[in-house]
Amino acid sequence: KLPATAQSCDVGPHPGSKAMAEAKASGTGASGLCVDDKGKMTIAAVEPGYSEMFYATTNGQYCGNWHNGLPGHQLGDVPCISDILGARPCIKKPVRPIQTTAKCVLANQMAEEKKSMQVDKVLSADVVPKKFPVQAQNYCYPPSGKKGASNPLFSTSAQAYGSEMPMDHQVPDRYFPSTNYFTKAFVDSKPRYTGLSTAPTPSKVHKELDIFY
Repeated sequence: KLPATAQSCDVGPHPGSKAMAEAKASGTGASGLCVDDKGKMTIAAVEPGYSEMFYATTNGQYCGNWHNGLPGHQLGDVPCISDILGARPCIKKPVRPIQTTAKCVLANQMAEEKKSMQVDKVLSADVVPKKFPVQAQNYCYPPSGKKGASNPLFSTSAQAYGSEMPMDHQVPDRYFPSTNYFTKAFVDSKPRYTGLSTAPTPSKVHKELDIFY
């Protein structure tokens, strides 16, 4: 997208306007560009007045001619886009706050470790899930300490839980834990009470010394 000056110079002022008359009187081309003695192209377009900008209607933009006055079936001297961009004035970048560019080794390691624990995002969840920390081959159930547990005559239905090691398809691959990163950022260990206390303050000496305000 070209700046406002380049756009006005490329197409020139509207035919019949005051800016178009000033451009013709000053000898500037209809495209708003002029070439100096060294062959360098510069922008010399006439800026439109306040009355043309504030009181112009969108219906007045419809016409059968180009902005430089040529008929619609003719095409005048149209400069290249490189010439338009080269004629723009040099604008310095705004001053930005100082940014830390040093390599924070510990912070980068923590960020990489946190990112490595995440998995693909789920569309139905508002947070990124994490990898399940335990895999199927890492499960280890201790043997039952009940006497006669291996005897089928004395076995119970509750012993079916944990009797076999889980398989890969039985272990979840992701979960959604709730972290305490937000509460760790608090400066105070306990949030301060900033509300209006309407309860009376009882006195430890006598009830006549109670404070009701």
